[in-house]
Amino acid sequence: MSRLKLDRAGPTAVEASSGVLDWLGTPNLLFAFFCNSSFVLFSSGVSNIEKLRDAVDKLEDKRAGVMLLVDLARRNVEVIAPDVERWLSLSDEIFTVAYRILREHERVERSCLNGCCPHLKSRFSLSRKANKLRHEMLDLLQEQNFGRISYPAPPSSFSSSTGVFIDFESRVLTIKGIMAALRDDRVYMIGICGMGGVGKTITVKEVARRVKEENLFDEVVMAVVTQQPSRKKIQNEIADQLGLKLEEGTSVARAARLRARIKGIKTVLVILDDVWETLDLVEVGIPFGIKGCKIVLTSRNQDVCSQMPTQHYFTIDVLLEQEAWILFRRMASNSIDDPNLLKVAEEVAKECGGLPIALVTVGRALNNKSKYFWDDALLQLKQSMSGNIPGVQANVYQSLELSYKYLGSTEAKLLFQVCCLFPEDFDIPIEDLVRYGMGLQLFEGIDMLGEARKRVHALVEILTGCFLLSDSHKTDSVKMHDVVRDVGRSIASRDNHAFIRHNVRLEWPKIDTYEHYTSISMTSDAITELPEGLHCPKLECLLLACKNDSLKIPNNLFDGMRALRVLDFQAMCVLVLPSSLASLKNLRTLSLRNCQLGDISVIGELEKLEFLSLYGSSINILPKEIGKLAKLRLLDLTECTNLETISPGAISGLVRLEELHMLWSSTRCSLIEVESLPRLKVFNWISSHE
Repeated sequence: MSRLKLDRAGPTAVEASSGVLDWLGTPNLLFAFFCNSSFVLFSSGVSNIEKLRDAVDKLEDKRAGVMLLVDLARRNVEVIAPDVERWLSLSDEIFTVAYRILREHERVERSCLNGCCPHLKSRFSLSRKANKLRHEMLDLLQEQNFGRISYPAPPSSFSSSTGVFIDFESRVLTIKGIMAALRDDRVYMIGICGMGGVGKTITVKEVARRVKEENLFDEVVMAVVTQQPSRKKIQNEIADQLGLKLEEGTSVARAARLRARIKGIKTVLVILDDVWETLDLVEVGIPFGIKGCKIVLTSRNQDVCSQMPTQHYFTIDVLLEQEAWILFRRMASNSIDDPNLLKVAEEVAKECGGLPIALVTVGRALNNKSKYFWDDALLQLKQSMSGNIPGVQANVYQSLELSYKYLGSTEAKLLFQVCCLFPEDFDIPIEDLVRYGMGLQLFEGIDMLGEARKRVHALVEILTGCFLLSDSHKTDSVKMHDVVRDVGRSIASRDNHAFIRHNVRLEWPKIDTYEHYTSISMTSDAITELPEGLHCPKLECLLLACKNDSLKIPNNLFDGMRALRVLDFQAMCVLVLPSSLASLKNLRTLSLRNCQLGDISVIGELEKLEFLSLYGSSINILPKEIGKLAKLRLLDLTECTNLETISPGAISGLVRLEELHMLWSSTRCSLIEVESLPRLKVFNWISSHE
């Protein structure tokens, strides 16, 4: 057929055919076919690449506009909306692919000659990729219409504070224990207790940081409760951190909504900082005992931890001496480098007693100060007058004074004030607190000594629970932290009711007047004489320890102290008691412990005396005048090893005596006299073998 059609062709057709055949016989055939075939693909590829470039330009412009808004939001500390973050992330990914395609296209294009390209497969692949990516860009451009770019950031409960967390061994062990308890599915509430300024808040913030770092909980929220808790404030603090707006009018409705929000979180840690009293979690809206929700509370009162359903509680103690020095060095960094200050700096640090708030405050106050300033600061700290050091009154004293102010018991406050009368680092015998307290009539509704001891032990428990007192290594004794004592003395001085001086040198302190003082406590190894005729009309408690055998005590010492109720002379040489002692008609407690005594007959004139302690004193005779003390309830003759004679009637006349403590010898006291005492409940005696 082809041949017939060809044969029928006219000369023009034949010539044409002949020309074509001649042309096909040249190398131009392959080149022309290749170039014409490529041209279609090339044109199509270029079109898709150009469209991709155009889409890239548009997306870059859009992204730049979004980033302007994002940067503005971040400068305002706002949280970028999740859909915006996702859009920016996707755009970054698309740009990475687009730029790679465009670079590859340029490489392929450079390998082409006169519009002819041997890499047909590469061109075709790039064209398809460009077309697909362009459509993805167009979709992303459509998604750019956000509702809003950002939201106000929830208030952070873990903001930096003046405190410093350092990985001290004493702290790390506690934090490890807390973290272990948080991982325990059986534990729902943990308590952290410690005195004011010891670092509870810093510790719990470090726990929160570690919890977040380890992703132990989906949400971690923290609210500060304070000594005057506001239920609404606590609810708002927690709700804000959870992105919840509480608009309900009633507290019950707000609590219900907050509770529902917390229950909707798979795992949540709620931190309640600075809890002063039992908090009703139901009323606040914090669920307890549900899976995934755990509560950590901090308090300076152990009773709070025990009254709330804590399953574990940890006590934050003061720093160890070496830890305290490291913290102090960090706070007073520049000054410590001066070798002339090193010794005084070490002493100042010790005076802070390992209490972080004191170490930080004093260290910062003394940084870059002269040696004169350091020496004066040390003197103030030793004299319990550190309120003059910058920052101490505002930071240290006010923090600890809150613990005192919010003691629920007036009697506990009064007993705390009595404890402040003792010297620094002193083991305070609880029995002394009983006798002083009874003498000052601090306890209501107490008639018997046994009842008084129970009351004092209960009050001591309150004070130790609030970390205003601590346990002593001595049996039946307590201790008071030096800084806490300073705060107590600051309160006493401010209220003008206590004059306290220890380690007094040379002579009795000279001040304008003692008229307003209700208590005086003083120790000295150097004073040689006591002042004559002190006018102290309001004085109720006088504690003196003057270990000087040549001490002179004037006869009229007590003439101006008619209101005195408690008198304690310790380790003093009082061979002749002042005659003015007889004028103390309101005296209820008299202690002459470890004193060198001569004639003590004048004591019989103290009509209201209820407690008489001659513990360890060097008396030879207990005179019959002691039997005139019709109201005496306790007589302590323990360790009176020189006592040879107890005059007849000296014991039997004590018709209200409840307790008698003494070395027993039949040559000193008739057992019949002891048995005749109608109210005697306690007779503690140690047999003396002569």
